[in-house]
Amino acid sequence: TVEHGFPNQPSSLAFDPILQIMAIGAKSGAVKIYGAPGVEFTGLHKDTATVTQMHFLPGQGRLLSLLDDNTLHLWELQQKDGSSQLEEARSFILPGRPGSPPSITRITVILVSASCAVAGLGTEGGGVYFIQIPSLKLLEEKTLLQDEIIQSLPDDYRCGKTLGPVESLQEHPRQCGKILIGYSRGLVVLWDQESRRAEHLFLGNQQLESVFWERDSSSFISSHSDGGYMVWEVTAGSSTTLQPTTSKIPYGPFPCKAINKIQCRSSSSGNPYVIFSGGMPRASYGDRHCVTIQQGKNLVTLDFTSRVIDFFTVCPLKSEDGSDNPTALVVLVEEELVVIDLQTPGWPTIPSPYLAPLHSSAITCAYHISNVTLKLWERIISAGELQNPHLSPVSWPIEGGRNLAEEPAQRGLLLTG
Repeated sequence: TVEHGFPNQPSSLAFDPILQIMAIGAKSGAVKIYGAPGVEFTGLHKDTATVTQMHFLPGQGRLLSLLDDNTLHLWELQQKDGSSQLEEARSFILPGRPGSPPSITRITVILVSASCAVAGLGTEGGGVYFIQIPSLKLLEEKTLLQDEIIQSLPDDYRCGKTLGPVESLQEHPRQCGKILIGYSRGLVVLWDQESRRAEHLFLGNQQLESVFWERDSSSFISSHSDGGYMVWEVTAGSSTTLQPTTSKIPYGPFPCKAINKIQCRSSSSGNPYVIFSGGMPRASYGDRHCVTIQQGKNLVTLDFTSRVIDFFTVCPLKSEDGSDNPTALVVLVEEELVVIDLQTPGWPTIPSPYLAPLHSSAITCAYHISNVTLKLWERIISAGELQNPHLSPVSWPIEGGRNLAEEPAQRGLLLTG
C-alpha cells in the first residue's frame, strides 16, 4: 500500500540535524519519518494514543516518543535485506511515587543529552528523572526532586508556593554535565549534576513557557505566558540573577497570548533570528495561529489557517564563524507542513515535494489515470509552477536517506474532487 498526502491529525514533530530526517507523530499513535523525497518510514504504536512528543538521538537512527498515556517508546531504523525499516525496540513507564497522585510523575518535557546516553524527564510534580539509553533503565541515584532545589532558594522567593511543573530542560551547549531547568512559576536553575548543586538561580516571576540556550552559552532566552520574552546573562561568579538583561513583549502593550516556544539563532550578519509561536494581541488576534520571525528591523508574522503544532530551524552543521546561520524554518500546523526559506530576501515558501495537503474539505470522489504521456505530464507541472510565482528557488532542506525505488517506467495521476 502507498500512503499519499498529509498525515491525519498530526500532534508532534522532531528533526535529526545529522541524518537530516524529520518525524511527525499523530493522534492515532502513528510515527512517520521523512527524509529526502521518496524516503519514508511508518510505525504504529500498539495503543491508539496521541504522540505528544518525539526526540531523535541525533545521528543514531533512533527516536524517543512520548504518548499521552505517559509511556515512553524507543524506535530504531534497522537495516534488513538491504533497506531500512522502522521498528519499536522497547518502552518504559515512569513508576509513581507511593502515596502520591499519578499526575506527579506525568512527563512534561524530555531532554536527550548530547552524548545520547541519558535522557532527562521533567514532570508535572516538578521532579527530574534520568533514564539510560538505549536500555530505558531509570537511574535512581540521579533523580532530582523539587525539595532539593527549594532549599537553595532565598527566603523571600520561596513564600510557600511550589515551583510548578518542569516546563523546560536544556543542556549547557559547552559543559555537558550542566542542565538548565525551567519551572512553570518562572524560576530557572542551572544545575550541576556531578556536584549535585544549583550553580546559578534566575529568579523569574512571570509564568514560564519555554527556554532556549544561545549558541555561545553566555545567555539564554525564555518565553512567557504574557506574550513576552526575556534574555538572561549567564555570568561566572554570581549565583543569583534577579533581573533579565532584556525583557520585551513584541506585540504589546495590550494583553497578549502566551509565547509557547521560542528559538534564538545567531547569524554571521550580526543580527540574530528570534523565532517564536504565539504572542499575538488577545483582543484582535486571539484566534489566529501565528509564528513570528524577527531579525534586526525585519519582522514577519506568518499567519496560518490551522493550529501551530511545532516548528524547528534547519542550520548547517558547521559554519566558518561559529554562527547558527539558519537556512530554513519548518512549521507543522494541523493541516499542512510549511517551509520558509530564510536565505532569500522576503523569506519565501519552499515548495513541498511531499506531505501535500490534498484538500481542505473531505474528498468525495477520486479517479486514477495511468500511463500519462510525458508531454502532458510536463505541461501539468509547468501549469502548477505558474500558479505559484512567489515560491523560493532553493532545494528542499530535508535530504536524509536515499530513495532505493527505481524511476517509474510510466507516470500515473490521481484526480480528486
